[in-house]
Formats: sequence, C-alpha cells, structure tokens
Amino acid sequence: MERSISLESPEEWREALSGIPHAFAHTWESCYAMYLTSGLATYLYTFEDAGTRVVCPLGERRYGGRVDIVTPYGFSGFVGNRECPDFPRYWRRFAAERGYVCGYLQLNPLLERCSYLDRGDVYRYNTIYAIDLTPDLDVIVSGFDRGRRKQIEAIERRPSRIIEDRQTLTAFLVERAAEFFRRRQASPVYQFSPETLAFLAASENVRLIGAGSDGEVEAVALAAYSPYVGEAFLQISAPDAQHLAAEMVWHRLKFLKSRQIPWMNLGGGVAEGDGIARFKARFGSRRFALGCVKQIYRPDLYATLCRQAGRNADDLDGYFPPYHNPRSQ
Repeated sequence: MERSISLESPEEWREALSGIPHAFAHTWESCYAMYLTSGLATYLYTFEDAGTRVVCPLGERRYGGRVDIVTPYGFSGFVGNRECPDFPRYWRRFAAERGYVCGYLQLNPLLERCSYLDRGDVYRYNTIYAIDLTPDLDVIVSGFDRGRRKQIEAIERRPSRIIEDRQTLTAFLVERAAEFFRRRQASPVYQFSPETLAFLAASENVRLIGAGSDGEVEAVALAAYSPYVGEAFLQISAPDAQHLAAEMVWHRLKFLKSRQIPWMNLGGGVAEGDGIARFKARFGSRRFALGCVKQIYRPDLYATLCRQAGRNADDLDGYFPPYHNPRSQ
C-alpha cells in the first residue's frame, strides 16, 4: 500500500515515521520549514507491505507544464524499518502513475538501505563527516586531532560565552543569515526565507546555541535532530567571529550527546577535501560517501524539456534535471 501524507497532516506524518530510523530532514518540522521557502507541494511518500515500511519526503516542481520531484533541503531519502529488494519496482510504478518526468532524491549515508535503490541510479559526489556520539565524552575528544583537542581544552577552561535566550538568538539568525551567505558566496540553496528561519528556530527538535561577549551575539548555531541522528544544521556568525566555528560545533556536540543521540552529522565541504571538509575532519569524524538518486521516468518528456532549455539530456553528472539548472534560464 502506498499513500501520500500532506503537510496539512502533521500527526499522521509523525506516526508514519514512528519506528523508522530517520533524520531531521524527514520530519514534518523540517519539510514544513523548507516549504515556507520553496512553496513546493510537499508530502511524505509512504510504502507498506507485509510489515515493511519505507518513507521519503518529496516536493513537486513544475516546468513546462510537467512535474518532477525532489527531496526538500537536507539529508533525507528513502528510509525504512527493514530491507525490501522489491521496493525499487514499487517505487518506479508509483512515480510513473503520478506522471512524474524525473526525480532527484538526496540520500542520507547514515541511514541508507541498499535494497531500496537501483545502484545504477545512485551518483556519489562528495563526502560527509559524522561523529559517533556513543562513547564517553573523553573518548570522543581523544579522537580529535591534537590542535582541536587543545582548542577544546581552552574553551572548557575559560568562562562560558554561551547565550541561550531564544528570542535574541532568533532575531540574530533572521537578520544576519542572508548577508552571511552572500559573504560566503554560498549556493542559492541556502537562501532561506525569514519565515523558514523563524520556524526552524521555534521547532522543538531544533536547539539554538549562541556565543558572544558583553551581551552581544556574535554567532548562532542550530542543532537539529531526530532520535537517530543529530546535525550541525546551520551556523551564522558576524564577519569577525569566524574563530567561534569550532566552539559552536563543540557545544552542539555536547548537547546532542546529552540527548543520547548516537550520531552527529557535520555535513561535508562545498567540494571534496576543501577547507571546510578539513575543518570537519579534525573532529575525528568518520567519512561517509554522499550520494543522490537521479531517475528518469518519462524519457520522451525529459528529452523534450532538456532540448527546450538548451541542455544536454544525456549529461547526468551535473545539475539534475538539467532543465532546472539556473544557468539555463
């Protein structure tokens, strides 16, 4: 049995996730927050058969009078309670019946199940870094590189600079995020609306942590989590507060461990092995290959839309689908 749970049914959405290892990006809170930016019709796809349950959040995009699908922002993808070798067949039938042209589905390497995917549809393009939070805190720290350990020791010795007033931190986040991402020349995917940021800041499964001096906020970081995975979700700082980056990771790590969350996903770099990636690797984190699923359900329509956009329908290595690429508009 397959069904679609809309954003208008948050309790049904949460019930569908119950008992399934999932990440923050699968939750109603995350998907609703992203809807406030994207405006896409968003739902939770659910599959059930003989005790097997598989779910995935999806958003419908329109182009040229046709519809394709994409997972909302974050590390989501198909997750379920057990392996199901027949699932790819059921999924493709569902996508065809809905009339979708193609689909771009981000994966979560911490939660992937191999049987849910046709391996030829999976494209690996980066690495994420995650910290195992199940050992004792001192064991976790012993895995940091020497420079990071000394940095954490210094943070723990000095008076706390943590700011926890949610209203103050939310105001900083909403007012500073757009300028911060422009300064970093970040991807358009980070152009969150103020409504999205405010909703995230108020969500029960998001913890805001701020740091500063003399009562002034210099940086705000979000720890978003499910019972299975926590994430260093966003970090916004003033231009002269980049030195707080490691400290903000550390405080989120301690918070997630206090909630007995087994993993902290730090994400990856913009590109493989860049400075951001090296920063995350210094926390003794484990590397996981990050991938996505690129599927074409209507080759005829897909080729037509690519041709109309002046894009190469045979190139599946870059932006997908190519006709949505902003450079082609």
